[in-house]
Amino acid sequence: MPRLRPRPLVRHAPKRLSRLGQVLAGLQLAKETLTIVLLGVPLLLAQPVLAPAALPGVVLYLFRWVLVLGRLRRRVAVTLWIFTLLDELWGLALFHYAYDEPTARQLHYLKWSVSIGLTLTLLALAEICYQRLREGRTLRRALLRAA
Repeated sequence: MPRLRPRPLVRHAPKRLSRLGQVLAGLQLAKETLTIVLLGVPLLLAQPVLAPAALPGVVLYLFRWVLVLGRLRRRVAVTLWIFTLLDELWGLALFHYAYDEPTARQLHYLKWSVSIGLTLTLLALAEICYQRLREGRTLRRALLRAA
């Protein structure tokens, strides 16, 4: 009597970011670069003691380069985008804490930076959710056709 072998588990390739996800990460990276130049460097020159508080943002900045290249899994990307959301809010609070009387120009940069950052972050998270829902729908259709 032939011995039945269990079917090997099929491992799917990890889901990567879509091209739109990479573009959103690139836009966020460009925005972060401008924010560092226009707001971060002057803030650290005025208050050098705040340098450790900027480290999480620098780490996210470096990870965002990997997102732009599309080398991270989608699950890791979601985690990075959630931390980016928290970092945007942290940066806003830190800026308001560090300056008693920010100039109109600084407030203008800050408003644009946070607005663009939050918009890009929420769009990136929505895009990842959409991709996941779309793939789930495709899988359900295939299963229904096979049944």
